[in-house]
Amino acid sequence: MCELFCLCANKPVDISFSWRGFRKRGQANPDGWGVAWYVDEEGKLVGLVKEPRPAPESSIARLLARGIRSHIVISHVRWASVGDKSYVNTHPFVRRFRDRDWVFAHNGTVTSMNDPEFSLRIFTPVGETDSEYAFCYIMEYLSKLGNEVLKDVLSLAQRIWEIAVKIGRHGKFNFLLSNGILLFAFSNRRGSLHYLLRHPPHVGYARLLDEDFKIDLGLAKAPDEAAVLIATKEITDENWMPLSSNELIVAYKGDIILRILGNGRLKTSLREEEIEILCAVRSSPHAISLGQLSETIGLPLEEVSEIVRSLVIRGYLRKDRRYNYPMNHPESRYYTDPVVRPIIDKLLLRRD
Repeated sequence: MCELFCLCANKPVDISFSWRGFRKRGQANPDGWGVAWYVDEEGKLVGLVKEPRPAPESSIARLLARGIRSHIVISHVRWASVGDKSYVNTHPFVRRFRDRDWVFAHNGTVTSMNDPEFSLRIFTPVGETDSEYAFCYIMEYLSKLGNEVLKDVLSLAQRIWEIAVKIGRHGKFNFLLSNGILLFAFSNRRGSLHYLLRHPPHVGYARLLDEDFKIDLGLAKAPDEAAVLIATKEITDENWMPLSSNELIVAYKGDIILRILGNGRLKTSLREEEIEILCAVRSSPHAISLGQLSETIGLPLEEVSEIVRSLVIRGYLRKDRRYNYPMNHPESRYYTDPVVRPIIDKLLLRRD
């Protein structure tokens, strides 16, 4: 069985600890390994390294453990089920679309990809795997959508969920997909993909499950560092959570901003007080100050300041840099991040 691993963070981070643990999984998945990471601040360009050999035996894989820093990383170790042991059949796969590199990796086997309903015209597989064919089909589907859909996180996530469910009817279809801004993870087998939130404050130790090695999170992680990690199986002894059947999660800047469940229902990971603050900020015609938020919400300034700080770290809010105040100053002003605005607007509609 192949295994997946990825990370989505609010800033470029070093993957050495988690990659050390994941690389060990190549012992049971010896037919190839690969890792893709976004190398630029805008998340448009991908670095890709892969080999059709076991990851634990690769000196390149060991070197990369100390050399990769990125806000989005996708990795895969392969057990060949379809297609021979070769470079072109090794995950992840990359395709250029609308001035961005899209990355994909898959765990499972899907049949019937050569049926007429999955015909391709624009994107063509280089190798022989069902995984690359499925990726090409997803990209073919996305290429038919307008810019307004591609730029709206809600609409894009719903379309990806729909096409994932369709492909998933033909077999096991767990995958990771990214456009350099958002990270999508889908599973159609309950408990076969897991996620972990590493959010501040970072306290205690994290221990790898495949070897006796641990790190002090308080020393290893920056106070304002937030990350989502996703893997086929838990890599550390932290609080990993399973995805349900036919669930899609959308990660952005270190948090899961949206979940689409198997019945198509939308969920966020936001707490009620966070939703209240985001709706208040979004409803304001201009950037709103902490003092105004405190009055509007009816919570003490100190409590509002802590919630706002967390929302800034996790990518929901931005500080207006025209006002040179500390983050916790009553006159510091905030506005919503454009990427998450469709989600906040949906929350506002539910409250009306």
